[in-house]
Amino acid sequence: MKLFKYFIAATISAALFSSCSEERLIEDPVDQFPIEQAITKESDMRNLLNGVYDQYSSSRGFGADILAFGDLISDNVFITSTNTDVAFRNTGFLNWSADISDFGMLDELYDGIILANLVINSNKLEETPNVINYKGEARIARALGYFYAVSFYSPNPTSGVNQEYGVPLNLGVYNPQIKLPRATVSEVYDQIITDLTTAINTMTIDIPQDKGYLSKTAAKLLLSRVYLTRGQAGDYQKAIQYADEVIDVAGDNRGQGSFRFVGMDPDKTFNENKEDYVNYFSAADKALTANRPETVWEINMDQTASENPGVNEALSSFYANNGSKRRFLFTSNFYSSFVTNDMRRGLLNNVGTPNEGVGVPRGVWTRKYVVAVTVNGTSAPHTQNVKVLRMSEAYLNKMEALFKLGRTPEALTELNAFTTKRGGTAYTSATLNNILNERRKEFFGEGQRFFDLKRNNLGFTRSTNCYSIVCSVEGNSRLFIIPMPLREMNVNPNMTQYPDWR
Repeated sequence: MKLFKYFIAATISAALFSSCSEERLIEDPVDQFPIEQAITKESDMRNLLNGVYDQYSSSRGFGADILAFGDLISDNVFITSTNTDVAFRNTGFLNWSADISDFGMLDELYDGIILANLVINSNKLEETPNVINYKGEARIARALGYFYAVSFYSPNPTSGVNQEYGVPLNLGVYNPQIKLPRATVSEVYDQIITDLTTAINTMTIDIPQDKGYLSKTAAKLLLSRVYLTRGQAGDYQKAIQYADEVIDVAGDNRGQGSFRFVGMDPDKTFNENKEDYVNYFSAADKALTANRPETVWEINMDQTASENPGVNEALSSFYANNGSKRRFLFTSNFYSSFVTNDMRRGLLNNVGTPNEGVGVPRGVWTRKYVVAVTVNGTSAPHTQNVKVLRMSEAYLNKMEALFKLGRTPEALTELNAFTTKRGGTAYTSATLNNILNERRKEFFGEGQRFFDLKRNNLGFTRSTNCYSIVCSVEGNSRLFIIPMPLREMNVNPNMTQYPDWR
C-alpha cells in the first residue's frame, strides 16, 4: 500500500514504528495491510502509540525545532553568524516569509495526530485496562499536537483578532484525499480540552515507569497551561485547579511516588538542592538527568540513530558549548538578570565565550544540554533527553492564573516562595512582568518564552546582542503567527493563509 505524506493528510511508514524504548523494540509490520485492520491486538495499539512518539521526537518536532523556535522568537536567544542552518538563521534573525519559509513542525505534529487518531477510533478490541490507558495516552498526544500547532500557527485566543484562523481538525481515520480547512481557534481549544479531560477521567495510570510516555499527570499539567492560554471565563480558576493537582502529586517535595520538584527538597541544604538542580540539566551521567522525578514528559534521545535526531540534529547540538557547533547564545541582558546566588545561574556561563563575529557584549552559552551522555559509566553516542513538561511549571502556571484573577497577594506569596527556593531575590509586588520574568529564568532554553509572550499579547526587545534586521517586535506582530507552508497552500485548495502573511 503506497501512501503519500502530506502533513495534514498524514501517512504511516515503517519508520514510524521503530523503537524509542525497550518496549518499542517489538515491531509488527502494521504498514503492510489496510489501516482499518491495523489494530487487532493490544501490541498493535502500543506500536501505533510508539509511532506517535517517534514522530514527535524528530528534529523538526520536540527533538529540536519546536523548543528551539520557542526561544529564538523571543528576547532570550540570538543566533551566531557562523551558523549554517538556513531555517534557524532565518528564525533567529526574525526574517522569514510565507513564500520561502517552510517550518517542518506542523508536519511532525500532524503525523503524530493521525497515528493517535487510529488508536482513539479503534473499536475492535475489548476495553481492557491496557486499552483504556492506551486510548487515554493517544488523546493526550493528540491534544499536545493540536496545542502546539494552534499556538504556533494561529492567533492567541485572547487577542480578539482573526479567531477564524485556527488549524485543521482531523479526528477521523486516515484519508489520503482529505483537504481540511482551518477550524476556528475556539474549536481547536475545545477539542484539546475534551481530549485532555477524557484522558484524565478514564486513565488509571498516573505515573509511567518511563517518563518518555505521556501520563495523567502530563495531561493535568498541559491542561493547566491550556486553560491559562485560552483565558475564557472560569479558565484561570481551572488552571489553578489542575496546577494544584500536579503539585499535590509531589506531596511535601520529598516525593510521593515518582514525582517531586528538583532543587526544592526541604530535607536538603540549599547547596545540596543547587547541586541536584544543576545536575538535572547538565550532568553527563544519564542516571542523574533521565527519567527523574522533576520530569513529567521528555523525549528519549538515547536509542538507535534511526529513531531520534542524530547528535548533530538534536537540540543540544545548537545550545551546548561544543566548539564549532555552538549556534545559539543567550543575551548578555538575560544573563545579568540573575543574582549570583540563583541556582539557575549555574547553568549559564559567559567565561571564554568567543565573539564569533557578533560583537560586544559577548553572548552566553548554557550548560543546560549535554551533547554526549554516559550510560553506566560508558560513553554513548547520544545526547541528553529533551525535557518538554516539568513539575515546576505547575507553580508558575498557578501564580500567573492567580494574578489574572486579581488575587495578587496570593500570587506574590507563591512567586516569592518559588524564587527564594531557587536562590533568587524576593519581589515586592506580583506584577505580570515579574511573574513572566521568573518563568523566563526557570525555562530558558526549554522553548517556553515565545508562548509566554504570545499568551499575554506582549512583544519583546533584544536590548543587547541584536544582530538581526528586527530588534523589537510588537505584541500584535505577524511574527507571532507562523505562516502556513507554501506547499500546503498548493496542495490544499481549502487552506487559507493567515491574513498578515498574504
